[in-house]
Amino acid sequence: MSASLDDSMPPHLIATFTNALASDEPVQRGMHDVPHTHLVTQEQGGPQGEQLAAAHEARLKSVRAAARKARRLTALQTQQPAAAPSTRNTPVHHR
Repeated sequence: MSASLDDSMPPHLIATFTNALASDEPVQRGMHDVPHTHLVTQEQGGPQGEQLAAAHEARLKSVRAAARKARRLTALQTQQPAAAPSTRNTPVHHR
């Protein structure tokens, strides 16, 4: 892999890119999808398979519920008539 950076790139992107390259945090990759396997150690970490699918389903369920709630609130707000001016008959006093 190669990259080239020049003066036309925004400084914040260059800084982010170089910080990521210098980071010592582990890189998440697919199992056995590592170049030079003799130089690295792979460990399984975090949720896997069914756990990932269940977490994804839970997120979808939450987002769908929030969307339904927002649609209901919007529908209720558009159905409520605006406050009508008072139609009470106020007595008029003539002199």
